[in-house]
Amino acid sequence: MQRVEFGKLLNLKEDYIPMGRPNRPGTPNTLEYITIHNTDNRDPSADAASYSKFLRTEGYYILRGEKIYSSWHYTVDGSRVLMHLPLNETAYHSFNNGDTRSIAIQVCMNKGGDQQAAFLRTARLVAALLFDLRKPKDVVVPHMYWTEKKCPRLLLNNGKLGQKWTEFILSIKREFASID
Repeated sequence: MQRVEFGKLLNLKEDYIPMGRPNRPGTPNTLEYITIHNTDNRDPSADAASYSKFLRTEGYYILRGEKIYSSWHYTVDGSRVLMHLPLNETAYHSFNNGDTRSIAIQVCMNKGGDQQAAFLRTARLVAALLFDLRKPKDVVVPHMYWTEKKCPRLLLNNGKLGQKWTEFILSIKREFASID
């Protein structure tokens, strides 16, 4: 399939965090990795649109009384992909050097959402990014690569890399192979 046609499968829309927001630092990203996260929110309303609104209007959570700013490049649910930052900008998603070295993708896991469709859409997004950026497939990492957090929870086997992660990586390779 031609890359342009493949891209239409994503239903991708830009919904950027406004410039000047504390969760959009505007600093460079070296684009070495693609980091996969799960949102860890089962609320039925926690889809890509609600996360986009969160990033644009709040963009932080409170931890021990302190505001922790958070951002990522894409949110994916079963029906769409929303882009929140240009790829060459840092996102606050791993809170270490993963922030400046990777593209961050959050996969929604809301109750009532089509989880398999969300994972397929994510695999297609990653395949398109690998194709466009001319990156090898081994640059795709789970959030836990950067931290101790067991994330992406739905792609881990009892908190560890295993069959689910392997199947996800294979789905990316299948999608990549379908791009001309």
